[in-house]
Amino acid sequence: MNPTRHTRHRLAVAVALAVTAGVLAPPAVAATGTHAETAAVAAPAPALTLPPGSRLVGNGPSGFLTRHEDGGFSWTRYADGVTTALPAGSAGTVRADTVVASAGTVHTVYDMSGASSPVTIDIGYLGTGATLVDLVGSTLVVSVPRADGGDGRDVHLISKPDGTIVDRPVSRLPEDADARSLTSQVDSPDTLSLLYYEVVDNGAEWHAAVVDVATATVVEERRVARADHDTDLTLSATHLAWAESPAANGTVALNVARRNQPETTRIPIGYGSRVQAELMGDWLAYGDTNTTSYPNPLHGLSLRSLTTGQTVKVLDSLDTIRSQSDTELLVQGGTVDQGEGIYRIAPGPDGTPTATLVASTGVPIVLQVVEQSVPTTADFRRTGGDVKLTWRFSQPTSARIELIHTASGKRRTYTEGADPLGRVTVTWNGLFDDFYTAYNGDYTWRMTATPRNGIGPAVERTGTLKVDSGQGPHNFSDSGSPDLLVRGNDDLYVFDGRKALEFAHTGVPAATNAGAGWAAYDRVLTPGNVSGSRYSDLVTRDKTGVLRIHPGTGDAASPFARPVRVGGGWNTYTDVTGNGDLDGDGRPDLVAADKAGDLWFYKGTGNASAPFAPRRKIGYGWGVYNKLVATGNIGGNPTGDLIARDASGVLWLYLGKGDGTFAARTRIGGGWNAYNEIVAVGDADRDGRPDLLANGRTGHLDSTLALYRGTGDWKVPFAPRAGAGTILPAPGWYTTLF
Repeated sequence: MNPTRHTRHRLAVAVALAVTAGVLAPPAVAATGTHAETAAVAAPAPALTLPPGSRLVGNGPSGFLTRHEDGGFSWTRYADGVTTALPAGSAGTVRADTVVASAGTVHTVYDMSGASSPVTIDIGYLGTGATLVDLVGSTLVVSVPRADGGDGRDVHLISKPDGTIVDRPVSRLPEDADARSLTSQVDSPDTLSLLYYEVVDNGAEWHAAVVDVATATVVEERRVARADHDTDLTLSATHLAWAESPAANGTVALNVARRNQPETTRIPIGYGSRVQAELMGDWLAYGDTNTTSYPNPLHGLSLRSLTTGQTVKVLDSLDTIRSQSDTELLVQGGTVDQGEGIYRIAPGPDGTPTATLVASTGVPIVLQVVEQSVPTTADFRRTGGDVKLTWRFSQPTSARIELIHTASGKRRTYTEGADPLGRVTVTWNGLFDDFYTAYNGDYTWRMTATPRNGIGPAVERTGTLKVDSGQGPHNFSDSGSPDLLVRGNDDLYVFDGRKALEFAHTGVPAATNAGAGWAAYDRVLTPGNVSGSRYSDLVTRDKTGVLRIHPGTGDAASPFARPVRVGGGWNTYTDVTGNGDLDGDGRPDLVAADKAGDLWFYKGTGNASAPFAPRRKIGYGWGVYNKLVATGNIGGNPTGDLIARDASGVLWLYLGKGDGTFAARTRIGGGWNAYNEIVAVGDADRDGRPDLLANGRTGHLDSTLALYRGTGDWKVPFAPRAGAGTILPAPGWYTTLF
């Protein structure tokens, strides 16, 4: 709903009108509802239907006037729901079946009961400054510049019975009434109307004047305390009441006074910004129409008994309150159960007010999900793979979104407010709340949204999502993201790569201890899945030359199973390396340089019991290198490449041919003898290109790792060095990076 401030039409100043019996005799347009005891309007069953966005702007015994989102107006009959279109700019009154349509100085009054023909009144004769303020039955309330040229304006009541204009200035309006701030409020077509005005040269003092429309005379006048131009006043035969302007701290109260009695009763009601009030017999109805910001007991429509003090709440949201008779109201608002519409408020069998739906817009007032966009799969291998989850809501809200990994229970949570279009969007970057990389597998998601105004229940939606970021030779936690392996003394630690590198934080990131006994190995290789299972494995060589496979489990808490012996004699090699497929068959391979400088290729079989085929010689003269690193594909070919460092620290690139052999070398940089370890960690920054990670000093891991980002250009395959974070558990802790 779009709440509006006022319950009735108003002038450009602050004056309140009152009408008494015998207003016009006889009027050219029938003054319907001419008796104070207007019969109760029974709501049809089922309720009438209104277009969404309709706003109640007039009402009488036979029907009501609504303004629509397209600017059009229509009158709807209670009896059968038949609607009649009316000109743009139409305005209605209360408790009368009359509508006025204006075009310049010409105003046409329609009798929607059909009892009489339209009547046209041109107020141009009053001068260009004459302004229509309100409609009382078939009488126009017009504000006119004072003839003597003084401050303020006069008020005229103009009608046209029998085709002749009758113009009656309102007499006895106080001399100090500054009618430039005049507001008219109509509560009955044939009893009372109220003018509300500011005292001349005293902007802090506001008054209300009750006008007998039959004689165009002020019959009662009083100061309205704690009021301003936005104050809402209401009048009955016995009482005058108003909702005062909010105090500096937002508190507001209702003020009630008996007619022609000086005493005023002030009733604090809480905090509000746009409070409306309306008298209904011995009940005072009130509520705050600002229902878009925060929960407030003043939301909706409540009625307070002026005799017992009993308070009853009948609606959960409020837009407009209008008098329908001495004992009834017609209110636009809503309930949680029946939604937005126009409700008749009247005493029930026990005298307590109840609400009956007269016409429905079909719009719920409770929070609803209008649109939802949640993917069913996610792949976080690329930066652009971040997942967006979006919901659009029917009203302002905030939402909590939880993504829960089914197997581990680890989760990612967000709390977001809706944007001006009602959308809540979260972008999941593939991390858990602890900044560890999200695992592959099944997830459940839960979105819980609460209405910002507190009206109605929270909304919850659930669903499932599958993450498949693939596997990588350097990933051991089933996340598709590279992990870092660091040996400290006899233990092997596995660090989540994204937490340690991409999202490095102050302090040392936590690691998984893969157990003891790793000091026995002088080579730890990460070729990928060599055993034929789904997950990446480790291959180690001990100091006696025995090669073993440590099968990957995909479990971040316990990433490797017990090792399996492959074979002995591998101590004949000065270096062994592997990182993915070198011959295009989809299985990881190894290359090794022996003490004679010959290079050998070990083709992967995918068989856990015999993971490598017999060796094949693919080169010689490799004894000039002290470091070989299989990098994966950095040169643009389908299979992996190889880099080699010579004794002078020059780094050379050997592009793979796709058959387990390599093209002639290309120099790609110098100064690499500063590093003890050079590790082909995989795609550390999610740009789709393999990167290198190096430690800075022989014998221990430097406090800042060196990250060389892949460029995708084989001529210059790595960007200049960048710091990659700190993973030292403690100073002086001797480590090796794998």
